[in-house]
Amino acid sequence: MKDLNDKAFMIVVQDFQDPYTLNVTQLMKCCVEEITPDGRLIPFCAYNSVGYREQIRAAMSGVPVAAVAPNALPLADRLTDTPYGSKTAHPEGRP
Repeated sequence: MKDLNDKAFMIVVQDFQDPYTLNVTQLMKCCVEEITPDGRLIPFCAYNSVGYREQIRAAMSGVPVAAVAPNALPLADRLTDTPYGSKTAHPEGRP
């Protein structure tokens, strides 16, 4: 086993998700998580792509951030709130 440890090399490949390619099914399978100061576990893909990083930064620094993640601004006019506290985009705009 020691010989195997000396010669093994692991590569982890993970889909990059942003507001345009967010896949909730894949997000639910994400096994890499960020721990927030209040103890929540946020999937890495969501933390870095849909606004959690900005929310945590605002909470810790006291400096407000935009309600929409900066890389989602082109979608802002199509976003609506969901019953789950997140936002969703509609192709034809607001329903």
